[in-house]
Amino acid sequence: MTRFIRSLQEVLADFDVAVLDQWGVLHDGTTPYPHAIEAIGMLADHGKQMIVVSNSGKRAELNRARMQRLGLPMSCIGDVVTSGEALWDDIRRGRLTVHGSVPKTLFPICATFQDAVDWSSGCDKIKLRDTLDDSVDAILLMGLSEEAREDDYDDAFDKAIAGGIPVVCSNPDKSSPRAGGLIISPGHLADRFCVMGGVVIWYGKPHVAIYNAVQRAYPDVQPNRFLMVGDSLEHDIGGAQNIGFASAFVRSGVHRNDFDEASENREQQKVLARLSARAGVNPPKFCLKCFA
Repeated sequence: MTRFIRSLQEVLADFDVAVLDQWGVLHDGTTPYPHAIEAIGMLADHGKQMIVVSNSGKRAELNRARMQRLGLPMSCIGDVVTSGEALWDDIRRGRLTVHGSVPKTLFPICATFQDAVDWSSGCDKIKLRDTLDDSVDAILLMGLSEEAREDDYDDAFDKAIAGGIPVVCSNPDKSSPRAGGLIISPGHLADRFCVMGGVVIWYGKPHVAIYNAVQRAYPDVQPNRFLMVGDSLEHDIGGAQNIGFASAFVRSGVHRNDFDEASENREQQKVLARLSARAGVNPPKFCLKCFA
């Protein structure tokens, strides 16, 4: 049964490295969540290592800089691992292949074309196209504007499916929290592409490549001594279970509305069990209202 706690300070003996989800745990895109700064300081004071893992299509340093601007104490954080960084590195090192070869020409779907330019920086193999033509090896689905609708790219998806062009999705999240609520994320469109008959290559949580990058940063730490702290049962908790990490679920993120009517511990256990079953994961080891 999941142990409900108020703070990670109650379970410090259970882990050596805290693996922190970014959106929904540390901040909402504009403001750090209550107690997040204090929690980072508390973990640092107790000698715990911290690494931020994000289903962000952007590079790791851009995410670190953003969190720094938001006021998070990044000097206490070891590394930042993003799904976009993992994808970039796999292309650079030739580990990713499409139809038997490394995809070099990409049609990006993102908030701005400059986001894709910044992402590709440092890898001469990558060529970007602003139109979907026969030279394109894959669609890079890395980000969306906050005004994006789920059918905005249906024409491009139809053309890609007809031409056998896959989507490489570097952000599997289906929704993202904002101060005013939730918005759709690239994973939602990638699922739509699958339903339309397309092929998707996934990067990020819950897929193991991003967790392998975490383990490479701490090669002497056993899997069960990592604690994944996340707000998505499907991606954070499921991904942790896929790789053998312990997990702590933050219920004030993407699932916050599901707990509105559950004020008692027993009611919250029932909600958590139901949501875990729906997500196809086991209930997490720990559950807390917010990262604290």
